[in-house]
Amino acid sequence: MFGLKHAINGLVELIKNERNARFHLVSTAVVIYVGWKVGFEASEWLWISLAVAGVWVAELLNTSLERITDLVSPEQSELAKKAKDYAAGAVLVMAIWAVIVFLLVAVPRILMSLML
Repeated sequence: MFGLKHAINGLVELIKNERNARFHLVSTAVVIYVGWKVGFEASEWLWISLAVAGVWVAELLNTSLERITDLVSPEQSELAKKAKDYAAGAVLVMAIWAVIVFLLVAVPRILMSLML
């Protein structure tokens, strides 16, 4: 239970302190709302939830790496910049994949609901 407290604190701190995390939070809420409105099936929710979780995990790891990098290399460093850029790139790749998954799942359902 003690570890759960730290994990929740990490998520709360991430959302409070990172603009991108707040964007991910709003995006997650929109995805859940759209999925609920158009009636995603269980298999579709599985793909959507995997994509959403992947973005959150990537953002948490990216932010962690940024903080550690700042701690061990407070001065300007090309290696530190590259490490941060690589981690940010991982978030971007995951976010692009999540958008593609959402579009593949949601667009056909939205189009079908418009045709009815």
